[in-house]
Amino acid sequence: MFEIFRNPIKVREMRKQIVELQNSVNILIGGATEQASSRGNPYRTYQGAITALAQKYEGTAQYGVNQIRNIIDIRSAFIIGQGIQLNCEDEKLYSRELEFINDMIRYNNFDEEMPQELAKEAEIEGRSLVKLIPNKEKQNVDIRYVSYNTNNYTVISSPDDYQKYLKVTGKTRSSGNTIDGYKYVELNLDASEFVYKKFAGRVDKVNDIMPKTAMVLRHCEDLDKALCDWREANYFFAVPTPYFKCVDVNEIKTTAAKINEVNWRVGKAFIGTADFKMVEISGSGMNSIKEEILALAKFISGATGVPVHFLGLPDLMSNRAVSTDLFEFINASTNKERHIWEGFYEELFDKALLMANKVFKRNYATGKIKAKILSITESQIRQLAEIWLPLYSAGVVDLRYILGKIPDIDVEEQISSQEESALKMFEKVKQQEKEQIEDQPVEEGVLT
Repeated sequence: MFEIFRNPIKVREMRKQIVELQNSVNILIGGATEQASSRGNPYRTYQGAITALAQKYEGTAQYGVNQIRNIIDIRSAFIIGQGIQLNCEDEKLYSRELEFINDMIRYNNFDEEMPQELAKEAEIEGRSLVKLIPNKEKQNVDIRYVSYNTNNYTVISSPDDYQKYLKVTGKTRSSGNTIDGYKYVELNLDASEFVYKKFAGRVDKVNDIMPKTAMVLRHCEDLDKALCDWREANYFFAVPTPYFKCVDVNEIKTTAAKINEVNWRVGKAFIGTADFKMVEISGSGMNSIKEEILALAKFISGATGVPVHFLGLPDLMSNRAVSTDLFEFINASTNKERHIWEGFYEELFDKALLMANKVFKRNYATGKIKAKILSITESQIRQLAEIWLPLYSAGVVDLRYILGKIPDIDVEEQISSQEESALKMFEKVKQQEKEQIEDQPVEEGVLT
């Protein structure tokens, strides 16, 4: 035995055999992809959580890539809805401000993909920071996203007011002759040069905010591992394995020799003294993996608001009513984020107008242009048809109230249009009555 340990080749062979045995045991017990410990939350630091989220979204992580990417993309799509709509209390009076903001929106692609891109980044980092840069050539303002994962910035708030952000400090990348192709310069932004909003965490926490999706990081990894274990089990055991039961060693040797001699495969006839049967994995192990996958998907759905059919399990929806409820579920779970984004864009508009006043010598008014994120669900349409329209017909609510329930509609414009149509109709009726009177014959002796 000591000679074996003195021989390096035999030692390596023994180690290889031990590793193969351990892998086989792991597969048999359903733990082929499990780590040493599966208890507790492995992502307890903000930096570790957002790094893991970024790697999974980018597709460079080992587990949870598809799940995290689906969750982030779907949540950001529902948060932004149909895009950003501008509202102004007096479009004629503030037409210059409205024109400048519309130009800025088009110039920075906020009428296309940028709102959802920012929402996606906020889902990864739990917050969003953009800096405003005056562009004298375009006579407009450049809006650029600043990633925490890249710049590791710190937002400094007022000592006596945590909601008043004074400055942003950190390091930002620029091109340079360094090892990674970048050089790092100091990042210093004053309050007038940035807009910052957080989408998670405690109300008085300014930095180190754990995103909502970070709460299911481990569960997404476990779901992916369970799928891998299912694949491994199918690879080894999905195809039934031939088994020949022999009486003694001689019969084993004889049977093995005969099998090799005829090059036997399943489907060929074979006659011998051995007891033959096909061995396959029992159902209990596979059912346990399947139940784990379903349980994890349901938990992830509950924690993030993403319906289970978006996680690849449409068979869990039993009927149409359940499907409708699931869409209402994700709409409700992203409602807070929509309101935060509306505040984000309103602050962005005001700071852009103030920057234009300072740099381009304009005289824009602020606080007049509001942002609204349009989102309409099947339930809202059903309520309009089944509840509000009958109430309007019965005279319980007025036209202004019911128009306010319809997304993407200018209430004042519609009311003005209705009043104009009513006046035209009234004038037309009066004209018809006048013409009828004039066409009537005049009787003798009757003054008209």
